[in-house]
Amino acid sequence: MGAAPPRARRRLDDAARLPEPLAAPLVDAFLAALVRRRATGEAADAGSAAARAVESLRTWGAARAVVAADPVVEELGIAPALSAAGVEVLGWPAGRGWRELMGLEGPTETCGVTVPVAAVAERGTLLLAAAPGHGRSLDVVSRYHLAILPEERIVATLGEALTEAYALPGLPPSAVSLVSGPSRSSDIEKISTLGAHGALAQHVIVVTRA
Repeated sequence: MGAAPPRARRRLDDAARLPEPLAAPLVDAFLAALVRRRATGEAADAGSAAARAVESLRTWGAARAVVAADPVVEELGIAPALSAAGVEVLGWPAGRGWRELMGLEGPTETCGVTVPVAAVAERGTLLLAAAPGHGRSLDVVSRYHLAILPEERIVATLGEALTEAYALPGLPPSAVSLVSGPSRSSDIEKISTLGAHGALAQHVIVVTRA
């Protein structure tokens, strides 16, 4: 048998280098990777996802949510559940000024609610594709970031996730953001600071279909 072509050899080599946690189900590997990224996450079925979203905002003390206009959010009833819990819900695009969206006017404890197009199990990374109902800054204008992630969108590697993101129907997204945990920076004296350029905390609800 002849040697595998270079591209095939690269794929085999990459598979051999995958970390051991990927032997577990992708959901478990992804949730474990979130912890390494200083984020949190949980698995919830479709019937309880909205209640878990409410609990996340209650834990943070968030009084306002800027929610992506996405069929997943609508199907799960996230916005009505948040409203019923006393959270002010703004749909994206909200028709509000940036000062309000960033918590500079009105409630300062705000939360951006996103729906990633893909997620990477080995890295705990979310891929957010810019769209008319899902602005590219949705995850950074608020103090907190809540992601609603269908479990079937979790893949093993970044390469697979990028392929998924750019295989969406229609025109490719104008931007794809890779989000790995809360925003953090070590620009000043190498001291790690959370929330420097975006969300102070991130929680991911993985919606299972079982």
